[in-house]
Amino acid sequence: MNWFGAAYYPEHWPRERWREDARVMAYLGINVVRIGEFSWGVVEKRPGQIDFTLLDEAIEALYSEGIRIIMGTPTAAPPSWLLKKYPGVLRMDGDRRTPVAAGRRQYCFNSPRYRIETERIVSAYVDHYGKDHRIIAWQADNEYGCHGSTLCYCRNCAGAFREWLRERYGTLDNLNQSWGTVFWSHTYGDWEEINPPKPGPVSPNPSLVLDYRRFSSDSAIEYHDIHKEIIKKSSKAPLTHNLMVNFTDIDYRKLARKIDFVSWDNYVAGEYDPDLQALNHDLMRSLKKAPFLVMEQQPGRVNWRSVNNAYPSEQLAFWIKQSVAHGAFGSLVFRYRQFPFGAEQFHGGLLNYDGTMTERARVFAETIKELRNWKIEDPQKEAAIYIDYENFWIGETDNLNGNFRLLFDSILPIYKAFRNFGYNVDFLFPGESPQSYSFVAIPSAFKLDEDFVRELLKFKGKIFITAMTAQKDQNNNIRVQKADDFQLLTGIHVVDFGGLEGPIKVSSGKNVFDCDFVAEEIEVLDGCQTVTRYIDGPFKGKPAVTVKGNCYYVGTIPDVESIKRIFLEASIERKAEGLARLLSMRSYRVILNPYPYSLRLKIGEEIHSLKQYEVKRI
Repeated sequence: MNWFGAAYYPEHWPRERWREDARVMAYLGINVVRIGEFSWGVVEKRPGQIDFTLLDEAIEALYSEGIRIIMGTPTAAPPSWLLKKYPGVLRMDGDRRTPVAAGRRQYCFNSPRYRIETERIVSAYVDHYGKDHRIIAWQADNEYGCHGSTLCYCRNCAGAFREWLRERYGTLDNLNQSWGTVFWSHTYGDWEEINPPKPGPVSPNPSLVLDYRRFSSDSAIEYHDIHKEIIKKSSKAPLTHNLMVNFTDIDYRKLARKIDFVSWDNYVAGEYDPDLQALNHDLMRSLKKAPFLVMEQQPGRVNWRSVNNAYPSEQLAFWIKQSVAHGAFGSLVFRYRQFPFGAEQFHGGLLNYDGTMTERARVFAETIKELRNWKIEDPQKEAAIYIDYENFWIGETDNLNGNFRLLFDSILPIYKAFRNFGYNVDFLFPGESPQSYSFVAIPSAFKLDEDFVRELLKFKGKIFITAMTAQKDQNNNIRVQKADDFQLLTGIHVVDFGGLEGPIKVSSGKNVFDCDFVAEEIEVLDGCQTVTRYIDGPFKGKPAVTVKGNCYYVGTIPDVESIKRIFLEASIERKAEGLARLLSMRSYRVILNPYPYSLRLKIGEEIHSLKQYEVKRI
């Protein structure tokens, strides 16, 4: 059974409305709702006075219409009395200013008191609902790290960071050597001398910054473990956490190991790009190599952008179908009804402010009826892109070009090119093997897992690597090049490099295309050939793209069109041609038109016509 529903907040509406809401939900075809993730102050209005009556009555009203519950633990928004009683639980930013008590995600992952309070309230929820058959899943907390809350600079974090470093390095001599602390006379003689790298007038030690990002991510996951251990002791229902769009502050690969299924919140974070949304779907599926749930599906407009655009209801239908096509086993709209009060007044919903149904509700009902029994199959393994979350953090420290964004400028263009050629895309992580795929791309992987390189040496398909890959070691220091496996794979030596103020051109003699952000001076070694050369820029006339065997190395950052031309140089066959997109499963294919106008898609000799926002199985 696929799960389709919405986020519902019964505490926001009169009790007499709950059964009417449940009836409307059933009419729309909703079979699952998520509740509870912001209910701490409702369940525990005063310290120690825990009362689940409101949630109990709401769950009974919902279940009377056959609707089951995903229960959220309420720790993302602590009640006001707790913040007043224990102000030390609040997170501190880099300037050591305490966040205001209003809002949400104010707490520090390493606060001992907040961990105690978390254990207490999560235990209460699980003691009450752990054996309840109406609860079909648990969501721990809500959007770890949202609103920039992954990093904290309080005393609790400073002390926990030092203990984390002791465990990682063992001795100060090892730490000083690994970090190169002799630079600027920063050699540490006592663990207490080490502090979190707060923003300042000059760049902090890149090794310190990387380790603090690692520590901060680990802190969020360690905090998640509190929820996991309590829930698993008393409930057989699966556990998840709602991950976020384009979010890289926490290592989602590590976090995914701590949940039973991946869920994520599908929002358009900036200018709408259907491939970027698809990338996030494929990433979420790849985290556990399994179907996922869209826990929050944007219904139309949101409230948190500088301009909260309106979207046609047909676009909601496309978003939901796109998610299922990429491997979602369900989708929950955020949210069921629009609020006329609070911090999200302009956020859309299925129901209007007065409780009447919107056009979005009608389209949602039609969509989930169509998808109710859509069988979810794994996509065929065709193309893979390598991701290591630590590379996002390395890219945010000192870099050749401060305008370069790993996700948007290197990973996304390669993803777009593969999808434009009609290929499915999975993501691979350190420790995984590429052997089942036909193509593998390693976009600007500053730090590249050595075991993965050894796997690439055995790989028979085409390999594409872009600039700055294997530039850094595990400590965020420049990797001294030598005759190692990476050089054996690529057949190149990077002599020099520099950032670019704007695009430069490269040419193969047949094609001229643009690249940007950085350029590397490449020395071609035995067994390697030059494919294209720089036409201009600091290394004019030098190799820009090389090939050794099945491995292509690009010494700069190509855009989508440039990558497509490199693919053609590599004799990669187009499976599909056109702006629409193709997904290939074991027993069927899906074609998708994400645009508000009709399109045609050519697949081999077949021509397929698609209406606006149409998704078809063929």
